[in-house]
Amino acid sequence: MSLSALRARLRPRSIAGQIALLVVAAIAVAHVVATLAFFVLREPWNPDERPGVAAGRLATVARLLDAAEPASRPALLASAARSLPRIQIAPWDGLAPEGAPAAGEQPVVRRLRESFGRTLAITDLSPPGTAAGGLLHLGIATPGGATLRASLADDPLHPPRQGAIIFTFVFLGLTLALLSVWATRALTAPLARLAGAAEAFGTRDDHAALPQAGPKEVLAVSRALDRMRARVRRLIDDRTQMLAAISHDLRTPITRLRLRAEFIEDEHARTMTLRDLDQMNGLVEAALSFVRDGQARDAGSFALVDLASVVQTVCDGFSDVGASVVVERSRHVLVRGRPDELQRAITNLVDNAVKYGGSASLRMDATLRGVRVEILDSGPGIPEAERDAMLQPFVRGDLARNHNEASGFGLGLSIVLAIVEAHHGRLTLTNRPEGGLCAGIELPLAAQALAGSQPELPQAPATQVAA
Repeated sequence: MSLSALRARLRPRSIAGQIALLVVAAIAVAHVVATLAFFVLREPWNPDERPGVAAGRLATVARLLDAAEPASRPALLASAARSLPRIQIAPWDGLAPEGAPAAGEQPVVRRLRESFGRTLAITDLSPPGTAAGGLLHLGIATPGGATLRASLADDPLHPPRQGAIIFTFVFLGLTLALLSVWATRALTAPLARLAGAAEAFGTRDDHAALPQAGPKEVLAVSRALDRMRARVRRLIDDRTQMLAAISHDLRTPITRLRLRAEFIEDEHARTMTLRDLDQMNGLVEAALSFVRDGQARDAGSFALVDLASVVQTVCDGFSDVGASVVVERSRHVLVRGRPDELQRAITNLVDNAVKYGGSASLRMDATLRGVRVEILDSGPGIPEAERDAMLQPFVRGDLARNHNEASGFGLGLSIVLAIVEAHHGRLTLTNRPEGGLCAGIELPLAAQALAGSQPELPQAPATQVAA
């Protein structure tokens, strides 16, 4: 059995088991590191060889001698000398050699004074020329008249190795943090992939792979999501095929009815019948366009498109039929897409602006996302409560935008939304403060789509088209 297979078998399959394993592993690593630090950083502990301990014991002997009767002091001193051979305690007559200085501020001397607790006369009895760091020969006289001499090591009394201890705790914290981050990412990676696949479902990039490995709960949700995606796709395909078939098959009876309507003798009845047939034919064409533009497309078939040329072409078409259309700002930029679909999207928005506002103004501006095309009108606008519903198929808004009998079939904005999303863009509808609607299309530049960059857009001179 390979190492990877053994690791997969030993790893718990549930999320609860993996979290428990993570906690236990973190605790175990903390104990191992702490144990190693204890054995590596601990100092050898022999009290008789520790200068600080020797100074404390010497202070204890001095306190005992100071409190004892003068007659019993020699016996106590002899017992102390036998008990503490490393300190080399001996009697002292209290007479210092001529010129002998008082003990300095060596760490051992300070420790001795602090341990004694009262004023203690300490004389340096070391021979002249004694090198620092060797033995200290001290003469001690207590306030009660007791005297003794002692020799002990002159040591700087190094504090505990704080730097090593701090480094150990920092290393332990970093180790546990890195272990926790790695284990958490490994645990949540399948959840992140599952969330990404669920988020991508229904978009143009609906090809995210579902996780095939991970906790059993994630795998169960992954399999359920895969089955749901298959059912939803089948329902959407059936709906699309049904709508396309009905719209296509309605063309033939509409054509026959149109031919028969021509033989109606009553002119008013013939006119009304032909108008109804025209509306029916327009509904069929709009439904077919919605089905066609709502289909998922391969982004690899996109080409470089000069968006300013597409905008100008749309405006020229409306200008030719007498519509009031103005291009206030234009800039020549390249986007990736299909020119006929982009032209259809802009045409639908301009047609709505002319239909409900009487005129349209177009602007092109640079944005952080790429380029934005705005179509502005002076119509009644769209209430904020109905704005999202207007993007749904066969929704035509409130009566304020339906005063015209030829108000359409509610598919124009749905087609625009499908085209814009297919080009990785964004469609926005906002009411203007001065009145009217601003419909905006944001598209990424071709350079952004290929390299993820955001180059500066070159400014082109503004052009105008007026009817």
